[in-house]
Amino acid sequence: MSEKLMYGSSVKGMRAALGETLMELGHENEKVIVIDAETGTATNIFDFRDTFPERFITVGVAEQSAISFAFGASRNGFIPFVPLFSSFLTRRACDQIFIQLGYGYANVKLIGCYCGFTSPNTGATHQSINDLAIIRSMPNFTVIETADPLELSQALKEAAKIEGPVYIRMIRGDISKYDGTFNKEGYQFKAGKSPVLREGSDITLIACGLMVPRALEAAEELLKKGISAEVINLSSIKPIDTNTIVKSLKKTGKAVTAENHSIMGGMGSAVLEAICDKCPVPVKMVGILDRYGESAELDDLFEKYNLRAADIIKAAVDLCK
Repeated sequence: MSEKLMYGSSVKGMRAALGETLMELGHENEKVIVIDAETGTATNIFDFRDTFPERFITVGVAEQSAISFAFGASRNGFIPFVPLFSSFLTRRACDQIFIQLGYGYANVKLIGCYCGFTSPNTGATHQSINDLAIIRSMPNFTVIETADPLELSQALKEAAKIEGPVYIRMIRGDISKYDGTFNKEGYQFKAGKSPVLREGSDITLIACGLMVPRALEAAEELLKKGISAEVINLSSIKPIDTNTIVKSLKKTGKAVTAENHSIMGGMGSAVLEAICDKCPVPVKMVGILDRYGESAELDDLFEKYNLRAADIIKAAVDLCK
């Protein structure tokens, strides 16, 4: 992905992937439109605005209006993409999303940006730690969280082809340690499928988003302790890839889930729901406990809220004793 400067800060990784892929989709399909609620600088979508001004709509600071406009546009044959801060998108416009997009089976693609603790210094009001729980509970939605910029680009293109509402969860795009490529060479995202990134025999580590590289790091350290960890990138949260999860758990017999989200209703909960009657095994969940966030540096938040590779390792070692 290319790199540019915005207000003196580097824009690369996830945000670059979002902006560039929307441009690709805009060139490929004249029905693709982008709807903004005054977060376009942060989400890096102004290249689309400048290239396709007739297909870029801003509604002001009004997330509910953005969803209602997207619903109406979809009913007129357009494919609206709505990239907004996930905290305001999923909480403030929850009713519009549930009724107009979910119940109405609208062909609208939501991108929840700055999810989890990746909006660190703005504190609890901007930290979206329950968006998966909200959207995952809505019928008709496809729910995705990608691990790297390339997978995000692939998921956006896949979303454009899916008929019906899609929610893609993404982190802030200037966290350099998460700008790498973590999926295997030749990988292609597909809704309903989640790749095994590392084979193992003793325990399964199931992660999504920015916890995927931490799970891979944990697997390396666990091997030094004599524990062979399998790692699954659960990028397709809904529909969930039950077959891949169950196949892994029948081999390892235990699992740790890891997510940048509350353990209530998030990816870990989705895993437990998927396996409870097919392959019930011991599972420990690494994620945000039943509490709000706070303002701090990202690494400090991850340490305080137990979202480090070390926390995955501890959970795995405890299960393997």
